[in-house]
Amino acid sequence: MPRISVIIPTHNRPGLLREALACIRNQTFSDWEIVIVDDGSQPPVDTELLRRDFGTQLKILRNDKPLKQPYARNQGVQAATGDVVVHLDDDDLLAPHALEAGLAVLERDHALELVYLGVKGFGEGAIHFDASQQQAMQAVLSRSNASGNQSGVIRFGTELFPALLYSVPMAFQRSIEYRTTWNKVSALRRRAYMLDPDIDDEEQAMRRLRPPLRESEWALYAAACCKTALLLDPVYLQRCEKQGYYSVASQRERAILSMIDIKSHLLGAAKEFTELSSWKSAIRKSLSLAYFSQSYFNFRNSRRVAAYGALFNALKIRPTLSYLKFGVRLLLPGGNMPD
Repeated sequence: MPRISVIIPTHNRPGLLREALACIRNQTFSDWEIVIVDDGSQPPVDTELLRRDFGTQLKILRNDKPLKQPYARNQGVQAATGDVVVHLDDDDLLAPHALEAGLAVLERDHALELVYLGVKGFGEGAIHFDASQQQAMQAVLSRSNASGNQSGVIRFGTELFPALLYSVPMAFQRSIEYRTTWNKVSALRRRAYMLDPDIDDEEQAMRRLRPPLRESEWALYAAACCKTALLLDPVYLQRCEKQGYYSVASQRERAILSMIDIKSHLLGAAKEFTELSSWKSAIRKSLSLAYFSQSYFNFRNSRRVAAYGALFNALKIRPTLSYLKFGVRLLLPGGNMPD
């Protein structure tokens, strides 16, 4: 069996997929397999051509209809045979030493279950991406009281989870972990979704996982139940070509709704599961803040009734003086903006 399985979900990106496959073929570590999950591409991924060009270390699964990336990733892991897994988006790349470097961190410290990979952008938006990610990373590292920087590796304790509730920088969404770790984290996540009365089984729970922000959700559950570290070396290369969720108002709104959904499930799980129970207060605070973000967004877009509704939800979860002051400003005539 290969040591590492690289999971690549793909949808209608044949050219970029070939670039991703080439970067795996060029790794300094050679004991790998690639599991491609063709998530409803039209036309389908050309299995024969890819195996001819990239070798027999490829497994290719096919969904006739798109089931979306979170579901496809889990499919890939279930088909993998390596005891370590890495997820690679079909439009991103790995530095040539990425697999070797990530695996070395795992093997040096047997207590670790997961290693986050440093990220660097490439493409037309790379400068802005790298600057914003650096700022976000500094905030997380400050809040999490991470332990030292030995050989370019930072280790985390229990304070990483509440730090990530504020934001989940991209490095915490890119990782190398044992396959058993992926399954443990994913099982906790499914259990949280199965608390919904209209979800009967794990298959239904998996199908509820939809972008945006679902990679950040997995990262939160991982931080709650795993021993983790961060490889500072930026070995994961993130394509930056205007695919972010904050450049268009409708996408920004979807992202806010997704944050509310994620943190609602987290809060429900914190009330039921010991893995999350100690962070119930922190989760409640972050969910209230997500509702407040929704209220502010609606206000900025001249939807006052919707703004009132979202603010009511924020106050119901965690009443604060600043939220009450914002509510007063909502009542003012003339569309006055809050300070």
